[in-house]
Amino acid sequence: MKNVDYLFWIIGMLIFSILYLVSDKWVLKIFKIKKDSVSFESAKIAIDRLATWTTWLTGLQTASIAAMGFLVKEHTSTGNLKSYGFFALLFFGGSIILSTWLLSSLPSIQQRLSETKNPDHKNDVYMMTIFSFIHLRVGRFTGLIHTYFLMGIVFFALFVFEIFSH
Repeated sequence: MKNVDYLFWIIGMLIFSILYLVSDKWVLKIFKIKKDSVSFESAKIAIDRLATWTTWLTGLQTASIAAMGFLVKEHTSTGNLKSYGFFALLFFGGSIILSTWLLSSLPSIQQRLSETKNPDHKNDVYMMTIFSFIHLRVGRFTGLIHTYFLMGIVFFALFVFEIFSH
């Protein structure tokens, strides 16, 4: 691929991410998704598990990127190897960036939890916005993180297969 092609894919991923995240309201209306009633304690546990999951995911992806650097330094670069490596880095990188953004939003989410039994405040972490001033839902955000992680794993596997097949 040419440098312009790499730039095209990066911009395409950015546009897809934005469209995916802002289409949230339509998805909620189409599928009639409602908030679940969740206790304050359950919501706090969910936030802790989300933090742990995101931290581990980021660590795995960073280790995969490091492994790619270690594996590629001994091999000559073929067209497929470059493409697989680029896409693995693109998806892992996107997932890492979104993960760090999600991790930084967890204190804001926790501060907005309510201990009251008010039926209007349901403490559904995945239905909350990542920040009070950015209206992107946690559930939609984590879905994108996970999708990019899975795509990164596919291209990482192709990258490793390409290296060991030569």
